[in-house]
Formats: sequence, C-alpha cells, structure tokens
Amino acid sequence: MKRFGHEFKEHHVTVPWDYSNPDSGTFDVFAREIIPPGGENYPALVYMQGGPGFPAERPAAGLGGLLKAGLTRYRWILLDQRGTGRSHRIDELSDAADFDKLHLLRQDNIVRDAERVREHLGLKKWSLYGQSFGGFIITAYLSMFPESIERAFLTGGLPTTRLGADDLYRATYTKLRARESQFFREIPWAQQRIEEIIDHLDNHEETVPTGERLSSRRFRTIGIELGRGAGFDTLAFLLEEPFRTVRGEKRLRSDFLQDVGQRVTFQGGPLYAAIHESIYGGVVDSAPTNWAAHRVREEFDEFAEDGTWLTGEHIYPWQFDEDPALRPLKAAAEKLAQHPWESSPYDLEVLKDAPAIAAAAVYLDDIFVPFEESMHTAHLYRDLRPHVTNKYQHNGVRVDGEAIFTELLRLADDH
Repeated sequence: MKRFGHEFKEHHVTVPWDYSNPDSGTFDVFAREIIPPGGENYPALVYMQGGPGFPAERPAAGLGGLLKAGLTRYRWILLDQRGTGRSHRIDELSDAADFDKLHLLRQDNIVRDAERVREHLGLKKWSLYGQSFGGFIITAYLSMFPESIERAFLTGGLPTTRLGADDLYRATYTKLRARESQFFREIPWAQQRIEEIIDHLDNHEETVPTGERLSSRRFRTIGIELGRGAGFDTLAFLLEEPFRTVRGEKRLRSDFLQDVGQRVTFQGGPLYAAIHESIYGGVVDSAPTNWAAHRVREEFDEFAEDGTWLTGEHIYPWQFDEDPALRPLKAAAEKLAQHPWESSPYDLEVLKDAPAIAAAAVYLDDIFVPFEESMHTAHLYRDLRPHVTNKYQHNGVRVDGEAIFTELLRLADDH
C-alpha cells in the first residue's frame, strides 16, 4: 500500500506469551514497515514507542518530522509492543484481569518479540529508535542481544540503572516540585485557582462526561502536562475561567469538565496505568514496587493526599476505583504491585561491551526521566554520545523531531 508517497507493508509474527513456558499460548506481534522511494535496501530502524502500554505511531495525518528525518536513511519498522495496538491490545474488554499476561509485558519480553520480528525479516542487524520507555527497551535490548543492534537512538529514554522504584519516584517528585514552582512563578494566579477548584470539588459534586464524580485528587493528576513543552500555557488556558454561575450556584463549566475528563481517563491506554511501575521492578532488588508513587508522595507535603499541588506521571491505586476504564484491571494491577521481580531488565556487564553506537537526547529539565539518572546510565554504555539540552521538555520529538533526530544522526556519524 502506498501512503504519503511511501510504501507501507504489514508484518505479523506469532510469538509465545511466555518465552519460558511455550505452552502458555501465542499471539501475533504486529509491525508496520515504511519504505521511502528507492529505499527498499535501506537499513531498518525500529520505532520503540514510549509509554508503557501504547502502540507505535500511526502516521494518519502524514509523516511527522521524526519519521521524515529517519526516512532519509532508513526504512522504519513501527512495532506495536505486546498488549498494545494490533499486538493483542489489552484493555478492560481483553484479558484485563489476567495477571499472568500483565507481568509479561515488560522490557525483556518486548525485546524477545522484536528479535522474532528481526528474524522474520531476515535481518542480521537493525537499528533502534526509542522515545521515553522506548529507550528503556533499547537499554534492555543491548543487554540481551547486543550483536543484533547496529545503532541506537534515544530521546528522553535513558532509564535509571541504580535506583529502585521508591528512590526513582523521590527523584521525579523532586523534579516536579521544581517545575511546578516555576509554573507558579510564571503564571502567578494559577496556584490560587487550583486551590479554588480543589476546595470546590471537595464540597460539591461535579461529574465528567463519562458520568462519574470528579474528585479533587483525580483532578490534580492533570499536572502531567507540566512535563510537556507547551504545558505551562496549556494549563493556564484551561484554568483561566473554569467556573460559571447557574441559578446563583457556582459550578464548573461543562467545557472545563470535558477537557479535564479527557485528561484524567485512561480509556485510550489503560495498560499504561496497570503496568507503569512494573518497568522499574528488579532494577536494584527483587522487592515488589508496592505502589511506590502512592507511598512516596506522602514524603512531599505539596503532593501528599491533603496537599494542593498537581501531580505528574504517577499512578495511584485509587485511580482503579475512580476511573471506569481501570476498574476491570484493579485486581490484576494490585497483584502486579505485590509481585517480586527476580532480575533487572538491564545487564550492565553486557551493556558496557555492546558494540552498537548510541546517541541520546537528554533533557536537562525532564520531570519524567531524571537527568542525573540518564547521565549515569549514559556512562555505562560502551559508546553513547549525548545531546544534552534544556530547549525541550520530555516531548521534544513531538515539538521538533526532525531537528533532534538529525542531531542524533550527526553524533552517531561522528567517528
């Protein structure tokens, strides 16, 4: 099929759910290949999506800057990670309560699936691109199959290799506190407006379009927007006039509730909430993550249950009660939170000798993937060339993907 002047091909590869137990059943991993004109023999570049729990990019409105930049030298392989998109999407209607599947969705098994796709394509080696969690997958890939990788490109995706979940969330809350302080300085009325909305939600019943009551703690999760490039302005416009008066009673506007409702639901990606903390399991020990973000928040007065600051990329157990999209996953998510992890997704001894050339965009002010942890891991790679910048937030590739990827190509080429 031709789209946007490029050839699109589809690949389906049957893989086991559990590589240690072949009798556990199988599913088909899906990958979409994009070949530029004359690029049939270009090397392959695999797109490792951020998340976890989301499928690969769907270029429905044309090819964005990142994809365009890659297609100058590569043919893209857009891989739907297991449990997402067309690789057996898991949601409230599909295996939602199946812990036996949820605990198999981490970096290591995504890597094993990718290896099956590489073999299916008849490739000796390929290169990898990973945004955010996609970089976590790349770090695991280089730990498991280093000889399969030619080059690796990471944006906002160098994971911690020395912190457990508790300490990692201490770091992200600290980063968020600094970022939110800056937001309140630049938008000086925002803090008071947030507190006004919290007080209103604690004392009045307001419902989002899906019908459930909006709690103040759920409203506070819109702070994830602070980690995006235009986040300050997006939140400022959202908050500037949230109330109206109806028959003498102060109420939240319907368009405000619609906007917030879209921000606080996981209908589009419930798997993200269910498995988010599991990607940090086993990094330093086998202890369960045990809702680390929920426990650690109480160490920060601003973000604690009775605090008033917006929270960020953090998942809380009560969301599985308040969000209809998450309720079917509650039992399995709880079991996953108590699951001990026997090993790290990363083998640092293998990583330090992995022959691939790597280049990574590292965002100085990233509130999702702390800068200090990224740079520590960068030095564990045999050959990683960092592009450190404070020009972008975590979603830099959405803002200027072509420029960022072009710079990573230059770094990788610079011998």
